[in-house]
Amino acid sequence: MTVDKETREERRERQSREVEESQQALRQSIEKTQKLLDESENMLKRHRRERETDD
Repeated sequence: MTVDKETREERRERQSREVEESQQALRQSIEKTQKLLDESENMLKRHRRERETDD
């Protein structure tokens, strides 16, 4: 019975792929966070304008 072992090259490729996938997920998370921040800022601006027109 033999156990398949990764070669160094295979391990490097796998690790590189895993790092890239992780970084891509992080970039997507940052983009979503930025979108939420922008939406929140726009909402606050709208609320300020609405209050100003009420005064």
